[in-house]
Amino acid sequence: MIIRVIAVDDHPLILKALSDLLKEHPDIQLVATTNQGSQLLKLVREKSPDIAIVDLGMTTDSFDPIFSVRTLHEQYPKVKVLILTGYDDGLWVRELVKAGASGYMLKSDDFSLSIPQAVRALHAGGKFFSPGIADKLFDNELDNKLTSREISVLNLMAQGLSTEAISSNLGISEKRVRNLLVSICDKLVVDRTDGVSLRIAAINEARKLGLIPSE
Repeated sequence: MIIRVIAVDDHPLILKALSDLLKEHPDIQLVATTNQGSQLLKLVREKSPDIAIVDLGMTTDSFDPIFSVRTLHEQYPKVKVLILTGYDDGLWVRELVKAGASGYMLKSDDFSLSIPQAVRALHAGGKFFSPGIADKLFDNELDNKLTSREISVLNLMAQGLSTEAISSNLGISEKRVRNLLVSICDKLVVDRTDGVSLRIAAINEARKLGLIPSE
């Protein structure tokens, strides 16, 4: 049986490396790639993959990985999600697993060994995590800091999206977005400073704490 795979990553070299690698494994077929996070669900719908390999950071378009993985899992529960990223923060690991990801790999891993192994493990109904990542699933230090929805709002704000765009992206009202920003600032103890908006101050503090990827 051929395992059908799609890959979503905004780095052309990563997509080429995945393509070159998986050609060496006849039981795994890379059926489509894209550098646009917004195309994830469209590719799943059109290509019917078994596995979706998804990066976290997208510079090419607005993309919230937690919301996208949760939506994919709800609409296509048979499609397994493997996160492939350079970001190893424990909060992201836990929230993405809660959202439905079955694996979480770091780009610093040995692709030639890890990717085929991870794809086969997920296809067989198992899980796959980079060394050290599994430990982060049980690290509760940041669990009470922000909710997954608050993280999503912060992540999209950091990408430069307006309140209206965030509302549309997450399917919530603009008032809800503004309320979430207030909650975020309360939890992070963020105040407006001279020359810096509340939004920028919240983003800066979240990056300092490692709650969202740095620039």
